Amino acid sequence: MQLNKEETKFIQKWESTSSRGRWHYILVRGLLWGMLVSGLSHLFKVWDDLKAWDASTLTDSYASSAFLVRLIIFSALGFGLFAFEWYSKTERYNKLKKIERRSQAADMPD
Repeated sequence: MQLNKEETKFIQKWESTSSRGRWHYILVRGLLWGMLVSGLSHLFKVWDDLKAWDASTLTDSYASSAFLVRLIIFSALGFGLFAFEWYSKTERYNKLKKIERRSQAADMPD
């Protein structure tokens, strides 16, 4: 069984990504995801302040404990999400590498 282009591309990309390490992948992506989602969810919460262009209220709301709690919660969810993604992509990579090795061994003359 030969790998298709998408699977070969995945192997190459995952080798590059995983070379930086598991914790780099989980922490960076989880933290960025958590910051993005908490920021967006907070923007939806203070939508009325945005419509009124009340910058002081908006600035104060990002310094509030409610925003920090959101940031912590969504960052923790991001860490969990990207830890799961790391393990599932690693499992897929290992399966594809096994298939690749088998196909290369089958192609070799005796």
